[in-house]
Amino acid sequence: MNAAGLRKQIEAIEEAYEYMLAYAAQGRADEGAGPDGAHIRTFLAQFEAAAVTIAAELDDALAGDEAAGFRAALARDSETLLSVLRVMQGRDNISSEVVDNANGLIAVRSYLTSLFFLDKAALP
Repeated sequence: MNAAGLRKQIEAIEEAYEYMLAYAAQGRADEGAGPDGAHIRTFLAQFEAAAVTIAAELDDALAGDEAAGFRAALARDSETLLSVLRVMQGRDNISSEVVDNANGLIAVRSYLTSLFFLDKAALP
């Protein structure tokens, strides 16, 4: 996948994360409460699909010894992030509190920050 394709995946993650932030701020106890409640699953699935695609392309996108440490750190954060997304999607109800706690995880923040670095500094 080329840089433009990776950037498209990063944009999909940014969109999903922005929705997660808004959802967390709504104070929903029940996922289905309100007109946008059920959309959280759509955005979590979008986040997961893009993260899986990026993980599969990471070695090609960041070739070279100078990026080895960054690749390894991003791969670890990616594994944690994917686990978090899958745990949330496996729940019967995804409350705002659950999403807020996921948003606050260091691994999630580290993953997102690494993607922004990848986008602005590592991709051609």
